[in-house]
Parts: sequence; C-alpha cells; structure tokens
Amino acid sequence: MEYLLYYLLLNLYGSAITWRFFAAAGIPTWKAFVPIYRTYIWTQVADRPWWWTILAYIPVVDNAMALVLAYETLHMFGFRQNKHIFLTAATGGLYLGYLNYTAKLERGTRSNDEIRRHMPLWVNHVLWAVVAAGTIRMMTFEAFNIPTSSMEKSLMVGDYLVVSKVAYGLRMPNTPLSIPLMHNVIPFANVPSYLTWIQLPYLRLPGLASVERGDAVVFNFPQDPGRPADKKDHYVKRCMGVPGDTIEVRHGQVYVDSKAIEFPERSNAQFSYYVRTLPGQGFSARQLKKDFDINYVTNMTVNNQNVSDVLQITETEFVVTIPNESLSDFAKMPNLDTMFVMDALAGDTTFTAGTPEALQWYYANFVGGALMFPNPMGGHSDTVVYAWTRDNYGPLWIPSKGSTVELNYGTYLKYEHAINAYEGHELVREQGPAGERFLLDGEPVTSYTFEMDYYWMMGDNRHNSWDSRYWGFVPEDHVVGKPVFIFWSMDSFVSGLDKIRKDRLFTVVHGAGKPRSYLIPFAILVALYYGWEWYRKRKKA
Repeated sequence: MEYLLYYLLLNLYGSAITWRFFAAAGIPTWKAFVPIYRTYIWTQVADRPWWWTILAYIPVVDNAMALVLAYETLHMFGFRQNKHIFLTAATGGLYLGYLNYTAKLERGTRSNDEIRRHMPLWVNHVLWAVVAAGTIRMMTFEAFNIPTSSMEKSLMVGDYLVVSKVAYGLRMPNTPLSIPLMHNVIPFANVPSYLTWIQLPYLRLPGLASVERGDAVVFNFPQDPGRPADKKDHYVKRCMGVPGDTIEVRHGQVYVDSKAIEFPERSNAQFSYYVRTLPGQGFSARQLKKDFDINYVTNMTVNNQNVSDVLQITETEFVVTIPNESLSDFAKMPNLDTMFVMDALAGDTTFTAGTPEALQWYYANFVGGALMFPNPMGGHSDTVVYAWTRDNYGPLWIPSKGSTVELNYGTYLKYEHAINAYEGHELVREQGPAGERFLLDGEPVTSYTFEMDYYWMMGDNRHNSWDSRYWGFVPEDHVVGKPVFIFWSMDSFVSGLDKIRKDRLFTVVHGAGKPRSYLIPFAILVALYYGWEWYRKRKKA
C-alpha cells in the first residue's frame, strides 16, 4: 500500500508541474491527472516511445527517466538551452513547474540536430547505459565482488559474482531516492548516493525459491549503523540455519536440531590448524601456494583483515588455515611433527591442560577475547553470560515469523536487538523490587511474537569469518539474492597471467559435483554470434 501511495503522490506532483504542457500539446487536461496513464500520455507529449512508460516505474531507474522525460519535454517546447534541464534537476522539478505556470507554451517538433548541438552524443549514450544497466541491476541480476576471505576457498577474494535478485524474490527498495548504479556512496566523493527523505517499508515479490540451509547468500550487513536496510554494505556467507532451527556448534561441527550439517558439494571450506614442524624445517611460501593454494605472506591486509593463511608463533609453531580439499596432502608433508585442528572450548577457559604454550598465547590473544553473540556488547569479562566460542556455540533458536517466545533475561539478550533494530519496536527490561518486567512500546508484556523470519549466516573459512556467531541474526528484509556464477576471478598473491584464476571463470556457484568452468563454451557462443553478424552484414553489402 505504501508503494502505491508513493507512486500516487509522485504522479500528482508530476501532474501539478506539467499539466499545461499537456494542454499546449492539444491533449485534454484531465489526462494529465490520471495516475500512470498520464506517464504514457507524457511520452506522446515528449514525442518518445510508449515503452518508456515501463522504465518510468522501475524503482531508482525512475529517477533517471524523470530527468530524461523532462529534457525531452523542454526540447519539444523550445527550452533547448542546457540551463533549463540543469535548473529542473537542481530543483527537483520545481523549475519545470515554474515554466508550466508562467511561460507561454507552444509545442514544436523534435530536432535531433538541435539535441546534439546542445548535448554531446556521448551524454545520451552514457545516460541510456545507466538506464539499461540500472534496470537489469534493479530487477534481475547484479554483479558483486568478494572483498574478504570469510568464504575461502569456496568463494575467494578477487571473485566477481553474478547474483540473482529474483531467486528469493525481488526486494523492492526502501530508499527510492537513490542514484542508479551506486549502492551507498558516490565514488571518490565519500558522500551518500541516496537521500533518506522517503523510506518505504519492506516488500518482497514472490521468488523462485526460499533461502535454504547450505545456500551461499548475499545480504545487507545488519550491524552496518546509520544506513537504511537496502543501503547497508553487502556481505556473502553460507546460510547454516533457517527460521525455526536450533543451531549449535560442537568442536567446529555445526548441528541443526541435533543433526550434523555437512558442507555442500561445491564448497571448499577451511579451518585453522596448530602445526609444529621439525626443528629447522619451516615452510616455503612458494611451495604452500603451488601445492595447496595456501597464502603465506606478511603485512598484507584487505579491508583491514589479515589475509595470510599462515601465522608463525615460534620458530617451529604455526597456525595454518588449510582447505578441506588439501588437508590430507598437507598432512603428508615430511617436515611436520604435530598437527591438529583448532578447537576453542566453551566455558571459563578456551583450551585444555597440555595445550602448547604458544597455542595458549594464540587463544588468549586472538580467540578468547572475542565476545560472542548474544552477550551484552560491553566488552568486559563481567558481561559474558554465554561462555561460547567460535568452535563451541549454542544451542540457539532462530526466530521465525509468527512464533512466540516468553520473555526472560535469557531471551531478552538473544532477541532484544532483533525486536528493536529490525522489527521497529522498543523492548525494555526493567529491574525493580518486585523483580524484572518487560515493556514493549511502553506496555507491559510477558511474551513477544516475531514479525519476520531470520537466518543464521556463517563463513566457510570458519576460523576467519566475522559472521552470525559474533553479531547475530540476519532478518529476511536484509536478504539480497543468491550467487549464480563467477564471471571473473583475480588472485592478488601471484603476478602476470597467473593472476587470472582460469579454472574459476564462468563456474556455477551452486549445484552437484565439482565446479566446472564454462569459459570455453561461452567464448564459442560469442565467436559464433560475432561471426554471424559479420557474415550477415557482408551478405547485405
């Protein structure tokens, strides 16, 4: 309903600033005030194709189309200097309204030569490229790149993905006043690419499927502060829990409703291992890269995240992040003395008696200090209510739409943020002489019924992933889409032509069996298309 009201108000505003242009073109004035139909008539006033009407109602793209139609209208009525369209754009259409009420309006004819004289041809090409790409990006698919290593080696830093926005249902934008093709920041300007003057509620069109356990999912990062849901930064993780699941991690193994959950076939997850080598026998960075695709680098970060897979603690002790597919071969290296997977225990201490001192130091400095969700985010040891770790976590129930929880201190810690930040309520816990009580929007309550579904997202790089274990649930209105295939992939740890990961180009993200590159079939299809075009043009000549 809010979307209909939004477009109704836009139509009324457009009618108010253009109706005399309609009349001057010989069109009955009442047609300028009929919502949607008036846009179809406006294309006739501007002497433009009727199908522009469709483009004028694609969210975000409609902002560009309004300027295009305004420019064409000004041209048809003799206002052909660029200052007129600039003033119209700068005033949000008010200048067009000024002309509508004060100028003598006479409709002329369209002159492409005049348009080219005042507006360079490249501007027209760029504008239509923005409209075309913006339409595809808004309605169907969008390209994303992988910025961090949290999904290694399933999805890797340097991968460029095509993500389907219709797979889980097209989410309509909350923030319609946005610049097309810009997510949340204008490049090089570091200023928002959107205005929050109008905020529309969550609306999702029917999709091809629901988010399933095991899917790689692109979503807006829920903890991105100060931005609307659709303008928060994009993350990609694997969905490990769907609404209604009870999730738990025991010694690194994920369980849902007490059933072990395995990785999908096309994933190549990795974990960190304590490795001790024989005295005087360390690791060769070149060999680790060549044999196992393990990156052994120093002082290299991406997005403030250390991307080295190897951390040297002492002369012979290392923490090495090893892909599952390479684990058995790595364990056969002749220089290894001891090797076992990292397992931060829940409770007062994260390690058992007999743990090597170097590993105790690692746990204390890199694992034990991390405060896990849903503990209060105070950052002090006295705020730890749930002594969970990345390897031993839960159990924790994931909220589903329509489900109800009884309120107590435990459920308050687990679900207060979702209720307040995502569902738009104010849940307050008060402690008094008579005990605790809870207020929802100022009214006493003893339970709460959820209004949305929630998901649990984790990275395949289990020991190097900032995910739901640390910041909690992903609400359904933050889900963006499903990665479909990788169209490009670059490895920043090598040089020359080896930087291009040829075996990853045009590989499908989901499915059965090992990933297979479709680059050659794609190249053949492109070659056949251009060959046919060349043949057809030559035959005509």
